[in-house]
Amino acid sequence: MRELAAKWSIRKDEILAVGDGMMDVPLLAEAGTRLAINSGGKLRDHVDFEASDFGEAQRWLIRKESPRAAESDSNG
Repeated sequence: MRELAAKWSIRKDEILAVGDGMMDVPLLAEAGTRLAINSGGKLRDHVDFEASDFGEAQRWLIRKESPRAAESDSNG
């Protein structure tokens, strides 16, 4: 991933990586946003958010990218 990011001038903070096990740690280390889906807590120290399924991860990403959306969710 590092080589492709350099080739295409993609910054680390523009990369999203998703993993579910320890073999994904090197991939997660190259990303600015790191998610674990259904990892059973194995990736807790390597990710920004752990989700039980794709829908939960998607909702977290939407809130992360849109603070106003998160505010409206919490206000009612």
